[in-house]
This record gives sequence, C-alpha cells and structure tokens, in this order.
Amino acid sequence: MDQSGDRKEKECNMKMLMISYNSAINSEVMEVLEKSGIESFTKWTPVQGKGKLSGPHFGDEIWPGENSVVFVAVGNEDAAALLECVKGLRTKLGQEGIKAFAWSLEEVT
Repeated sequence: MDQSGDRKEKECNMKMLMISYNSAINSEVMEVLEKSGIESFTKWTPVQGKGKLSGPHFGDEIWPGENSVVFVAVGNEDAAALLECVKGLRTKLGQEGIKAFAWSLEEVT
C-alpha cells in the first residue's frame, strides 16, 4: 500500500487459458502441454458440453462421450504460443472438438 492507504496496481502479465476438448484426444492435448513446457495445470474430467462441430457429449446412452477441461496460467508470450498449438490441433483433428479461451489475470498468489 502507498502512504494514502490505496493499493498499488501491479500488472500481472499473465493469462489464464481454458482448453475444453473431447476426452478422446486427451493424449494429444497432454503432449501439447508437455512440448510447450507446461508443468502446472488443473484438469477437470469428465465435463459435459455441446459444440457446433462436435455435437453433444453428455456421457449417457443417447449422447455418449465426455469432455475434459484444462486450466493453465502462463505468461502472455507462452499463452500466445499455446493458443497456436491448440489452433494446430483444431486443424488436425477437426470434429473431435477442442477450443481454447484466454483472459488476462489480475493477480496470482
């Protein structure tokens, strides 16, 4: 805090990437993370969802299949590189389903 008691703003220079994908391509996604030097991430599985290209994945008899979601907090430059890798997987795997979302982080503790 400065002398007036206000918090000083610090630029975090990091992004949070959320990568949602068909669990069937888990090994490809894990390989991209490893090759990108990602050592820390949070993975949720199974998750349910529906994509325009991939269709519904609700893990039941009518809509089989499941998705996974990986959250990765990385520096801005690493985020850009990882997003390019995801775009490459989208091109390569097409309708198997993978999408990444990125947003700026305000603070990491």
